[in-house]
Amino acid sequence: MSKYALWLCCLVGCPATTFAGAWTLPQGKFWGKATFLHQNADEWYLATPQFTDGVLHDVGARKSYRFNGEYDLKTFIIEGFYGVTDRFDLGVKMPYFDQVFRDDTRKVAPEDAGFSDLWVYAKWRALLQPALLTVAVGAKIPTGKFKNEDGFIPVGEGQWDFDFGAQLGRSFWPLPLYGNIDVGYRVRKENKQIRRDPGDEWFLNAEVGYTITRRLMVMAKYERLRGYPAVEFGFLPNQSKIKQITYFCPTLSYGVLDHAALELALRVTLNGQNFPAGRQLALGFSGDLDVLSMLGRRQSGANRGH
Repeated sequence: MSKYALWLCCLVGCPATTFAGAWTLPQGKFWGKATFLHQNADEWYLATPQFTDGVLHDVGARKSYRFNGEYDLKTFIIEGFYGVTDRFDLGVKMPYFDQVFRDDTRKVAPEDAGFSDLWVYAKWRALLQPALLTVAVGAKIPTGKFKNEDGFIPVGEGQWDFDFGAQLGRSFWPLPLYGNIDVGYRVRKENKQIRRDPGDEWFLNAEVGYTITRRLMVMAKYERLRGYPAVEFGFLPNQSKIKQITYFCPTLSYGVLDHAALELALRVTLNGQNFPAGRQLALGFSGDLDVLSMLGRRQSGANRGH
């Protein structure tokens, strides 16, 4: 089996690259994606116990925001990976947030919009058989705007984060099917401006994909995040700042060109804590380029010109 065989098996006839977590890109290949997400939520998963209508609701219960509250989030994410070698990729991700929270107690709704914190990634494929095993690290650089003001929703978090994870993937060729699972730990450093450590997090992302036709693929994704209490002023644990969320995400991908695909997904919250509840609609466009081949053709053309 050639060095590209397992990577190609995950495509299974799909004209555009399906870039699953454990798969690394061939040397010189660039993969990029732009995604738009929208969520409008009037419910959330409680961060602390709440007594309403004569009933005590525990942490994590799904309840309406008080005073007819409503959270609206629009997110635009640009990300890309480049195959430095067949086994080693470098990547970057930059989100843009436009968010607002309205309720009956406020004349001016807290809101903000702008680019959030920049993420950079590195992936190294450790195993090819019997399944792909990739080691991944990432760092979130606090480039987004952060303000600690009442009535202001910051787009940046104000601190560094570091991800450490392992990704396991497998193609089930000759079946047009693949599976992938990512497990990781996020180290979250202290926000020195407000003297708060937001609490480290565990995350798990799993997905399976099946090619229906040459251009159409269906995927099911499961995403889970579990956080620890925040620590404020260096020693005070704050249980109300724990963040937890679980999503189920059915997804369709359609190859519109030989090297590009459109993706439509619905992210549905299953449970959580201190997170908006409801659905997110996601629309993505991804594609890949063989950078080395393009540079080689240009160089060849330049040489012929001389």
